Amino acid sequence: MHPGRVFITLVLIIVVAVEAIGYRHYRSDMAAWRGVEQSLGQLHAALERAPAAKLAPQIDSARDAISGFSVSPHRFPRDHYARLEAADRGLQYLDLAANGVQNIRNWEAMAAYSDVTKLLPRGCDGDHVAFSPALISEAFGVAGSYFIKEATSGATDKERLNWQRGFYPPLDLPRENAACELINRATARLVASTGKAHGPRRLSPWRYEIDVSNPTGCLMTPYSDDRAIPIPHSQIYHFHLDAQRQARLEQVFCNADKPGDAIRVNINGQRYDALWLLDESGINYATQLTPRVPPSMSPAAY
Repeated sequence: MHPGRVFITLVLIIVVAVEAIGYRHYRSDMAAWRGVEQSLGQLHAALERAPAAKLAPQIDSARDAISGFSVSPHRFPRDHYARLEAADRGLQYLDLAANGVQNIRNWEAMAAYSDVTKLLPRGCDGDHVAFSPALISEAFGVAGSYFIKEATSGATDKERLNWQRGFYPPLDLPRENAACELINRATARLVASTGKAHGPRRLSPWRYEIDVSNPTGCLMTPYSDDRAIPIPHSQIYHFHLDAQRQARLEQVFCNADKPGDAIRVNINGQRYDALWLLDESGINYATQLTPRVPPSMSPAAY
């Protein structure tokens, strides 16, 4: 055989062998990643039914699957580095949620977790920003669940945009604490001037008593007299509001149902059919509960 033909034949054999080896490695990568996807998918499905605190075995299993995949180089999936990073972040948040975020009880500690603070409602407690510690674990669980989903099935551009936007503005501690200080001072001055003018009587002898039934756990921020009211986790499915002047629900997001189908409101003991409006985000709703012409009024305590 001509030496040139021999050389070409050897080159072709080498190319075919390399391609065959590469194909086997690719198929091996696919099988390895399917194991990771299966473990992460099972964890994500479990998070739909139970809080992270009850899913320690599933969290550990997902971490073991990721560790096993990471010990050797892979070519599939092509974006596996980004997916593994998302999975690691999701598992970190789920670990914190499962452990009850015991060391995170103030906004200074929470400031390091921008993915989570945008899920937490906040208001003022005196002269500083306040939030419900009972909601922290749930917020970490929601953030962890999002990143686990992104690691397994990816996220659409709209889902990423909604996630980046969040439910609440980015946390700015100095600015928001300063705003609470101003509100606290103004409230103190108002109380002092009202006390001088009217003695011990309150501003209004009436109040609205509002009961909100939220059986599917829609996310929302209630406002009473223009003050955001954080909802403790233990009360998220049914909570009570008192208001002297006005009350509303903002940034209401329900996983599947529309708020009108998922949320029931009673005001002063009578059913109230709220008018739900889609806000500028395009995904959240809002409703004004009061002022309105109430069917009855409850006298406030003096």
